[in-house]
Amino acid sequence: MNKKFLSSLAIASALTLAACSGGGTSDAGGSDGGSTEASGPRALLVWVDTVREPACLSYQESVAGEIDVTCEVVGQEEILPKIQLANTAGQGWPDVVFSPPNSVAIYAEAANGYALNLDDYVDSAVIDAYNTSNDWCLVDGSYYCLKNDLAQTVLWYDTVIFEELGLTVPTTMDEFAATAMQLEGTDYVAGAVGDQGFYAGYLWPSGCPMADVQDPTTVRINSSASECTRVFDLMQPLLDAGVVDSRSAFDAGFIADVAQQQKVAMHIGPSWWGEFVIRPADSWAIPEGRIAAAEMPKWDGESTAWSGEWGGGIWVVSSHAANLQDAADAGVYLATDPDMREDKVTFPGYQPAFEKWAARLGQDTYYASDPTVAMVAQASRIRQDNNPVRFDMRGQIGVLQTEIGNGATLKDATETFMASLVELAPGVGYTVVD
Repeated sequence: MNKKFLSSLAIASALTLAACSGGGTSDAGGSDGGSTEASGPRALLVWVDTVREPACLSYQESVAGEIDVTCEVVGQEEILPKIQLANTAGQGWPDVVFSPPNSVAIYAEAANGYALNLDDYVDSAVIDAYNTSNDWCLVDGSYYCLKNDLAQTVLWYDTVIFEELGLTVPTTMDEFAATAMQLEGTDYVAGAVGDQGFYAGYLWPSGCPMADVQDPTTVRINSSASECTRVFDLMQPLLDAGVVDSRSAFDAGFIADVAQQQKVAMHIGPSWWGEFVIRPADSWAIPEGRIAAAEMPKWDGESTAWSGEWGGGIWVVSSHAANLQDAADAGVYLATDPDMREDKVTFPGYQPAFEKWAARLGQDTYYASDPTVAMVAQASRIRQDNNPVRFDMRGQIGVLQTEIGNGATLKDATETFMASLVELAPGVGYTVVD
């Protein structure tokens, strides 16, 4: 295990108890105040997705009789417009929300003002126990969210196919390309790129400057940078040869014709890929004992095998909550509780919670070997020059996916995608540099 990543375990129990404490009252609708005390019953409204709903229900049970917690399932694509609508109306904010990671920069900016600065409401020991895993939530020197999970990319591979074809697990991207080309004519593929996986698994780890925030008013976006062009040069021949699929890994045709036929030899994907994509019977349905995870292949000239991140959700506390401490305590519980997170299948960002989670997943006989070894190695290698920005990056990634799906080259698709970012950035106060 990575000792640095598993530091601070001794304080886990104390922090979990602290997460449930707090005083004052709250209006479940999110009143426009900001005081730490309010009259009336203590209540909180929490927005979650379906995966995180059990976590909210666990919190609801833990404070029953003290705080009236409402857990409302809201789709990830709905959250930002709903928050913006509440801002316009001056009411209706959730007190705590599970959100896509980029949104923290939007919610923290003065023009939006939704996110609470957590510095005065969350014990510093909680932040310290994250080590660097919560750095994504650091905006202009203050913390505006708590990381729920990491979604660092690793190399998933099928040990049965590798043994059948005599393949060696690649440790560099040049080896990855060479191994992929060995699949030509076999019906096996080295993954699919027609979705966010190309952004998170290739462009981001390579260091392509898509959202390289230099300071609060400057962002670097440059599709001509060598860190972008080397991705096009390496991956386009694989796409042309048919050893990488242009469809999404979630495309029904790809699932039926390739994945469920056990034709995916390897695939760069996030740490949640095994449990949510590869394993489920209604998804890839890969049989037990075949799948392993390896560290990311390293790009030429790099000393570190960098990851990107596909997901890695955050908990954001509302600055409008009638009782800010209750809301902040709820956010801490939802992000960090080790007992609650033991049975969850996403890699916890909070290190004390990770120990219990890893103990379960590491012994799971579904996998050919312990997948958490590679995940831990990559947890500290999420490349830091792709940052949260004040425009909707999640929405714009759809441009990249659409272009690839429509048959554009990877170079043209990426240039169109990044041109859309250049157009959006000035509207939220950024100067774009290349």
